[in-house]
Amino acid sequence: MLENLFSVILYFSLGYFSRKKGIFKEDASDILIKFIIYFSFPALVIYNIYHLKVDSSIFFIVFTGWAVVIFSIFLSFFVGKLLRFNKATHASFIMMATFGNTSFLGFPFQLAFFGEEGLRYAVIFDQLASFLPVSLLSPFILAYGQGSKTISIDWKKIITFPPFVTLVFAFLIKPFFSIPEFVLNALHTLGMTVIPLALFSVGFNLRFSAVRERLRDVLIVLFIKMIFVPFVVVLVLVFLGIEFTLPVKSTLLEIAMPPMVLASIFVIGAKLDKDLAVSSVGLGIIASFITVPIFVWIINHF
Repeated sequence: MLENLFSVILYFSLGYFSRKKGIFKEDASDILIKFIIYFSFPALVIYNIYHLKVDSSIFFIVFTGWAVVIFSIFLSFFVGKLLRFNKATHASFIMMATFGNTSFLGFPFQLAFFGEEGLRYAVIFDQLASFLPVSLLSPFILAYGQGSKTISIDWKKIITFPPFVTLVFAFLIKPFFSIPEFVLNALHTLGMTVIPLALFSVGFNLRFSAVRERLRDVLIVLFIKMIFVPFVVVLVLVFLGIEFTLPVKSTLLEIAMPPMVLASIFVIGAKLDKDLAVSSVGLGIIASFITVPIFVWIINHF
């Protein structure tokens, strides 16, 4: 397991220490992220969808992902009420306890533990059970935090997001076109740059400045997102007698990811509880190097 994790920790650490040592400018990761979104990620999507076996597991992945999001929203809303958060903190708490880092961290973990086959199912989860929910539901959560009665969903931004457009395109051409091997090899090489570049970018942007002040709230967020909800899902699947096949394990791993970077950006953009959002992402990333391997070890024994 340590061997599987080594590359994940290495790429992440290189990003973190590159910023600390001033090797790159502060905005350097913006270029990497744009390269990932416009080139690496689409290439990864096309390659993996082309090789993906389309069956009932796709429905399971999407249904489970959405069910977990809805459950997490209600759970974190109830917990936030018990903790008597103000609306801004309450909405931020819901955002961070609900949406996971399913691509920038999820993909490297998938490759480390379940190989390229697991990565193919993770691509489906990320786009249809993570990106879509956060895009469609976060405006309602953020509006609640702002006390606003008007809710606006940017449909254009959703349907023009390059990886999502590529996903639809890949499914459309899959039954009709045979992609030449040399093209697939090029797409594979380009797509695999997502892993080191994404982890490097996450490490580069990591900050810990506000964690200590919000430690209690952050720990509750991480407990819900990375421990309680994933294990509830495992217990439900065991109760239903669901076999822990690779698509199921891949889905569970995505569910166990730490809070989403994009969700924290939404919180900051809405001028809600920035410290809670940033601290949850930062501490969640570090915690994932402990919680995720333990979680994978457990689900591998079912």
